Amino acid sequence: MGLYVKPLPISRLEFQMFVLDELADELLKKGKDVIKITIGITKLKVPENVLNVMSGTVHDDSKTHLVYPQGVPELREAIADYYNTQFKTDVSMDNVVVNAGTSAIFRNTFQLLCKPGQEILLPKPYYCLYLLSAILVDAKITYYEIDYKTKRINFDSFKKAYNPDSTAIVVLNSPGNPIGNFVTKDEVMEMYSIVDGRSYIVNDEIYNNVCFYDKFECPLSYDDKYKDVTIVTNGFSKGFRMYTKRVGYGIIPDHLIMPMRIIQQHTLLTADPVNQYGMIEALQSLDAPEELKCIFRDRAEYTYNTLTGSGCNPIKSDGGFYIVLDCEDWIKKKNMSDSKELAVDILEKVYVGTVPGTDFGIPLGLRLSFCDPRYIEAIDRLKDYFTS
Repeated sequence: MGLYVKPLPISRLEFQMFVLDELADELLKKGKDVIKITIGITKLKVPENVLNVMSGTVHDDSKTHLVYPQGVPELREAIADYYNTQFKTDVSMDNVVVNAGTSAIFRNTFQLLCKPGQEILLPKPYYCLYLLSAILVDAKITYYEIDYKTKRINFDSFKKAYNPDSTAIVVLNSPGNPIGNFVTKDEVMEMYSIVDGRSYIVNDEIYNNVCFYDKFECPLSYDDKYKDVTIVTNGFSKGFRMYTKRVGYGIIPDHLIMPMRIIQQHTLLTADPVNQYGMIEALQSLDAPEELKCIFRDRAEYTYNTLTGSGCNPIKSDGGFYIVLDCEDWIKKKNMSDSKELAVDILEKVYVGTVPGTDFGIPLGLRLSFCDPRYIEAIDRLKDYFTS
């Protein structure tokens, strides 16, 4: 019997965001003036008070040696308080699990709740982590569509894709990555009504403090009727500016607490307590995400206004870290194969690193990250590219 490696669709799953980022780095090493609007890591500084707490914790042996597989109790309590205060929920710290970012929480959740062959229903466009996590558990992947023009959920596609007998998990992401769509309360409630407690709904809320125009509402505040099938994931990588600190969390129903605890006891052991104590401090003031939101909203509006009519079609972003350019007409006009080829051409000609939409199920689109301080200059270069 030969050695086994799980077959993965490598050409489909290799994260082009990192591929383009590395190509951009190679040009930077050659002295080219490259602007990278690829990865969603803000260059805004971590608040000084947070850094001070983390710095002090590093030298505090009573904290650096703490091992809590579910998360430091003080942080779990602070997260529960944050949700109860900001989003009018009734969350107990017992329902909070902390991990090294949210990616592992998605992986663990899919593993825990989906049998091989069951279906996981994803939004399309999607964040590619969802796709990989579903593939790793041998799930059948189905999609519901987010309409490009309206940025609304296409409920005809949702009803067609949702199967109460075989769909184990539905994923909802608002504001969405990549297109920055904001899912309204009416849409969320319609989704829950269709599912009607027969499948888990995982709400990815990582951008919930970066809503440009609407006030975010958490489904946990809507109706206790569906509390047992509602899972929330969130973290400190985005609005709180701490991508590399890798602290994420889930809010899970009572009956999942012990299964998730056990998984984390054996696979995580602990997230770094130094970073966890920093997150407690971060939750004491929401000025940092508010400042980031305002900056990114201005960049989103500049992108839409500048690139509309330039040869690509920007999709107006309502929140999050990104905006998508629909480049179908351009790619066909230039006889390109897909957005991978387009992204490389842009990088080589105007020295702007972008992300091919192939990462998100939109092969003829590009995703732009608002994070670089030279972002406006990058958009001006893209306008030059598309109008030259």
